Amino acid sequence: RNSTNISPIENIKLTEIDAETERQAQTHALLMHPKLWRARELAAQQHQNRSGIATGFEVLNSHLPDRGWPDAALIEMLMPSAGMGELRLLMPAIRSVSHAQARWVAWINPPFIPYAPALEQLGIDTNKILLIHPRTHKDALWALERASRSGNCSLALAWLDESQLKFKDTQRLQIAARQGNTLTCLFRPHSQQASMAELRLQLHTLENGVLKLDILKRRGGWPVHDLSVAIAEQPPQAGRHQMQEQLALWRRIRTQASTEQKPVQLRHESQTQQAQTNPSAPPRPSFLRSTPLH
Repeated sequence: RNSTNISPIENIKLTEIDAETERQAQTHALLMHPKLWRARELAAQQHQNRSGIATGFEVLNSHLPDRGWPDAALIEMLMPSAGMGELRLLMPAIRSVSHAQARWVAWINPPFIPYAPALEQLGIDTNKILLIHPRTHKDALWALERASRSGNCSLALAWLDESQLKFKDTQRLQIAARQGNTLTCLFRPHSQQASMAELRLQLHTLENGVLKLDILKRRGGWPVHDLSVAIAEQPPQAGRHQMQEQLALWRRIRTQASTEQKPVQLRHESQTQQAQTNPSAPPRPSFLRSTPLH
């Protein structure tokens, strides 16, 4: 019908129909956005070709959207204290990326000294291990964000000061991990604080090699409670005298790091010599060369 014959009322109705059609199209486009997470689509996501870094534990893989740790995201492990089996949970992934990728596995401000012979026994390439001991929380957060964003690290593990960690910090870390294609892991005490981490695990108890945990947050799925993960048995604990020696060494290294104004990379003498002649060792990260920690 000729538009000149349409009454004002009919013209208003047509305008409303056009506006409603446009709103429906915009809503449909939003619902189809690939970054929109839907809990009911977890099973479908697991059958896609996407795959993360295998955890080494099938009971955990079955509840994760990529059937493994996300390879470019921030994850968090919440626990009442260190030594709950959190590193044992990550050991298969650390072993995998240390051999499959020519990138660093960064440990930022670890509470204990990683023992190189024990890591080698677990099959980890210790030439890819990079230890960074910042002096302050600000330095630690800076180092973690740069390590995650740089693209030089396949995995970045960090122990930060919980009292100073803010929600906006987790936002920056999540973005940095995506940009650098890095699995970034924060170890935190039990906390009700909101976080932008893509995956959050709450660890409870470790008894007889079985770790009890909850999945508090995962992409595309509801929380999962009361999971039991059979991790490998812990190695025998060091004697009291040996533990005191390790703690004394840790204090000396911390003191040295606080006076040198640069990150400290721990290596055995044999490993240092090996790295000088080993072409498989990754180059020193540019994010450590560009700006000193101060």
